[in-house]
Amino acid sequence: MIDVRYDRGVFLPDLSLWLDPHGPRDFAFVSHAHSDHTGRHRETILTPATARLMAARLGSPVGREHILDFRERLRLRNFEIMLIPAGHVLGSAQCWIGTDAGSLLYTGDFKLRVGLSSEIAEAEPADTLVMETTYGRPQYVFPPTDEVIAQIVKFCVETREDGGTPVLLGYSLGKAQEILSALAGAGIPIMLHGAVWKMTQVYESLGIAFPAYEKYAAGAVAGHALICPPSVAGSAMLRRIPHRRVAMLSGWAINPGMRFQSRADAAFPLSDHAGYDDLLRHVENVRPRRVLTLHGFAQDFARDLRERGIEAWALTGAVQLELALPLRRPAPVRPAAREPAAQADSGFGKFTAVCAAIAATTGKLGKTRILAAYLQSLDDADLPLASVWLTGNAFAQTAARPVRAGWAVIRRALLVVSGLSPSDFQAISRRNNDAGLTTFEALAAAPGRANPPLAEIASFFHELETARGPVAKSALLERRLASLPAESARTLVTILTGDLRIGLKEGLVEDALASAFDAESVVLREAHMLLGDLGATALLARHGQLDSATLTPFQAIKCMLASPEPDAASVWSRMTAGGSDVVWLEDKLDGIRAQLHKVDDRVEIYSRDLRRVTGTFPEIAAAAVCVAGDFVLDGEIVAFQDGRPLGFFELQRRLGRKERDLFLASEVPVTFAAFDLLWVNGRSIFRDPLVERRRSLESLAFAPPLTVVPISSVRDATAIDAAFDHARAAGNEGLIAKDPSSRYLPGRRGLAWIKLKKEFATLDVVVVAAEYGHGRRRNVLSDYTFAVRDDSGRLATIGKAYSGLTDAEIRDLTEVFQRTTLRQAGRIFHVRPEVVLEIAFDSVQPSDRHASGYALRFPRIKAIRHDKSVDEIDSVAAARRLAGG
Repeated sequence: MIDVRYDRGVFLPDLSLWLDPHGPRDFAFVSHAHSDHTGRHRETILTPATARLMAARLGSPVGREHILDFRERLRLRNFEIMLIPAGHVLGSAQCWIGTDAGSLLYTGDFKLRVGLSSEIAEAEPADTLVMETTYGRPQYVFPPTDEVIAQIVKFCVETREDGGTPVLLGYSLGKAQEILSALAGAGIPIMLHGAVWKMTQVYESLGIAFPAYEKYAAGAVAGHALICPPSVAGSAMLRRIPHRRVAMLSGWAINPGMRFQSRADAAFPLSDHAGYDDLLRHVENVRPRRVLTLHGFAQDFARDLRERGIEAWALTGAVQLELALPLRRPAPVRPAAREPAAQADSGFGKFTAVCAAIAATTGKLGKTRILAAYLQSLDDADLPLASVWLTGNAFAQTAARPVRAGWAVIRRALLVVSGLSPSDFQAISRRNNDAGLTTFEALAAAPGRANPPLAEIASFFHELETARGPVAKSALLERRLASLPAESARTLVTILTGDLRIGLKEGLVEDALASAFDAESVVLREAHMLLGDLGATALLARHGQLDSATLTPFQAIKCMLASPEPDAASVWSRMTAGGSDVVWLEDKLDGIRAQLHKVDDRVEIYSRDLRRVTGTFPEIAAAAVCVAGDFVLDGEIVAFQDGRPLGFFELQRRLGRKERDLFLASEVPVTFAAFDLLWVNGRSIFRDPLVERRRSLESLAFAPPLTVVPISSVRDATAIDAAFDHARAAGNEGLIAKDPSSRYLPGRRGLAWIKLKKEFATLDVVVVAAEYGHGRRRNVLSDYTFAVRDDSGRLATIGKAYSGLTDAEIRDLTEVFQRTTLRQAGRIFHVRPEVVLEIAFDSVQPSDRHASGYALRFPRIKAIRHDKSVDEIDSVAAARRLAGG
């Protein structure tokens, strides 16, 4: 790969090229016109807009300029270079470089969110990604831009209504123009500080349109909103403006104390840099073999990437607006113990001991007996806490309260408490590949002695959840871990990571509660599904009140599931075993399962895992408001355009987005296809037969993007086969067969609903990388990245699979891959392409996630093809045909 070094700028010694250096150089790329990136170099590569803006700031260039339009390729010396939009400010560019040694993408400052006065950032695959990580910590995920703009406009309007002058602080190049654009249509007269006015004039000469504005005049500022650079904060100029209110616009406004640091009356998180989520997304889009980080929280972000299995290292270690924690501290000094360590017979100690006993017990019955006895022993205060924690969660699933204490926070606290050096701790972490085991080993030599009551641990979880930022969270966690015995600390960490790993699934906890309190399992499970809180369900079970649980709007419940069958004959046999001679069929749609709750003007959408996703699909929520009546629907959200589904891969582009991207909404339109009605106009009907629920569903007056999934009735297996072929031809996954007399069973997979998803096809592929698994597979290479041949004969990745092989096969392959490793990057082993697998999947879709340009939907390993060589694997052309291309 290309050699990369850092010395007050990124330097590529083999090319004699500097990237955004500080100070003049012989040959440099300048990503944009901010003063900390520009310089008077002998030879400069830059975009036309950057050249114009630099000239406005620095005067005429000193040396030769290579001015490149975006996506224009230029051959210079011994390399090829191309500039692509960075989205930071007007003209800002990322630099792609191609050489015989590989390719490199340097981001400079960038953002992926769509700006109002800059180009939209793009990505280009590269072997090395050198990226700025100004906001490279998880707390820096910015709110939707339109929400921030609305707050800024509100600040200006209210300040003017109170007779004051709103003053908005943002850098004169880039941020100020974003603010100016944001005020368009607000009806507010605008003045610009002289430095802002100068840069805005250049923007306009480059074709950017803005709302009307005036240049700042001291005697005429009243009634205007004034946009100034941050350097004027506290200046005599501002002090002369009566009744002013000052707002700082910066990504750092996410930090609670920002407005005080900036001496402002308000602070709004409007950033021209990528937030943490977009940094991760850019890595995914570029698909580099290694990542080099610089600026901001470079070390933190590189560490987070390594924990995700990506080779990543920091070129710089500066930390902005926050003191760095020492990487090594001596182990905390504890007073000599005067009494024996607290016994593990009460509080969190007993909880930990029960977890250990369950982990050591084989068989569901044995685990259930231990757990039932423990739950029965708890009082009403501790029972709900323990019930929830035993599922591996700090809070009930429907509480929507993520602790947000990831491995970076835990690692930092463990380093402090254990006194280990970073290298020693890293060795322990790599050896265990498990957060709980790493915690136990790291603290084994310096354990605490206290096992507090469960209520104290619950208070700690609450404090951790409400603490702002990783430093505050790490400090809380340090104090707690320092007080606990190593085994209890391990249990605490596994709850925080949602990975208890004691062989105890949620269903076993339900069974144990039913056994402990002499309740019917089916009744208890239904109550839990309706409440979404196993702790509340446990209390109802103890007091014999499970029947009081009911479905409540805006309390998401788990979906009813379908059991799989491999062919039409099996579906018919299953569905008619009870004497029915008719089966209802629906197309199985290729989207995401979702519930739509609507009461009066409030609408919420929940995903299959009970997360609120209303903001991701605003057009669905808006359409639901217009439907008469109140209801709770079960259905599927599908990407749908021109009468055909677009497929799950297209829908993925909208999943998890924080902003309402109007361009993406029009590019990937969605439909909510309802197939069940659970609650209507104040009455739960999920216990009614499906035929009655369906009649009520069809009485609702829907309009696009809301629709009802059509049903058909069949009377033999041949008709099921024909319906399946029709569903696949229409672009859907398969069929769902339903018993018309069935009631809705939340969270259960029974025989009232059967899904038919015949094997679509298989491809022969070769493994190019193997990765350690998780849980019981943490010590074997069980996750395989595989490739096919592209049109030129080179290997091109097309997917990753980890299911389908036996434990023995995985052990054998682990030995093979360890012998054939070409390069190791963290937990990933890049291996010689020798092992051929037959991969089954549900569909092939175009995708930019893999070098082949395609991705497999639900890939699974069908067989190891010992009889085939790498020369016999399938091609991208074969995948293209299966994708319909």
